[in-house]
Amino acid sequence: MRKKQWVEQLLEKRGAIEQAVRMPLGHMLGCGHWGCVFEGEPPWVVKLSIDPTEGPIWAKITDLIEQERYGDGGLVEIKSLHRITPDLVVGGRKRKVWAIVREGIEPVFKEYRARELGQHGGGTILATSPYTTAALGLDALTAPTWMSVGTAETPSQQDFATAIDGLMKYRDAATAWHVMQTRSRSPWRNFYVEKFRSPDNAAHRATRIAETAFNGPAWAPLGESLAMLASNGVYLRDVHLLNIGWHIARDDDDWDRVVIFDPGHTPTETTEGIETALVEEGREAL
Repeated sequence: MRKKQWVEQLLEKRGAIEQAVRMPLGHMLGCGHWGCVFEGEPPWVVKLSIDPTEGPIWAKITDLIEQERYGDGGLVEIKSLHRITPDLVVGGRKRKVWAIVREGIEPVFKEYRARELGQHGGGTILATSPYTTAALGLDALTAPTWMSVGTAETPSQQDFATAIDGLMKYRDAATAWHVMQTRSRSPWRNFYVEKFRSPDNAAHRATRIAETAFNGPAWAPLGESLAMLASNGVYLRDVHLLNIGWHIARDDDDWDRVVIFDPGHTPTETTEGIETALVEEGREAL
């Protein structure tokens, strides 16, 4: 199916979804294979997702933040979570649907057509968003591969380059932890076993990265959040450069910082119980 066909099918019940989330679905801001984001009532947006893990992992994260009383600074603010029922049939398979009402963000990176960056050829190129470019004082949109600690000219650029490198290393370790926890016979399992030796070593590595790679006011909260989750045995499996964004300060006590707005296909051990709780708490829809 086309990327947007599932959401077009879902939006046939737009009125019921809006009633469930208590917010209108405005202009579509973006749509991918697993989720689409719509304007809501500022500062909120509404994401509709067919990633079966997204509702449960967000519920797990918000519960941990409430228990631990810290670790929310590096994660997008969640207003509410909703299980949309009945399941959506996509390509002959049933898909669970979640509606996540979260704050709107400015992306850290965006995909551009080559010609938008003054280059020839087709395809897309990942580079800093206009907001990031201005925040770092860069002269032009910059691809992550062009930025390193050695080329950073200011402390904020250095913190940025260190954090991007750390985020990719964290993702590698977190992915290894999840793969080695399964009985998968995938060649990737052998690769990760050779690289990290054991799930414990992968978990230790992910935790160390969270504690050391994120510095400065824009990035330190993200490191604290990842470290808090790691201390509770949660490692975000698919953190990448297109699911981090800028939380924009709302008042004098707030500040711009980088947050994760998509926990990225991360299963939890208590998925079934979490889903049941979401429905029992009246967050079910349709």
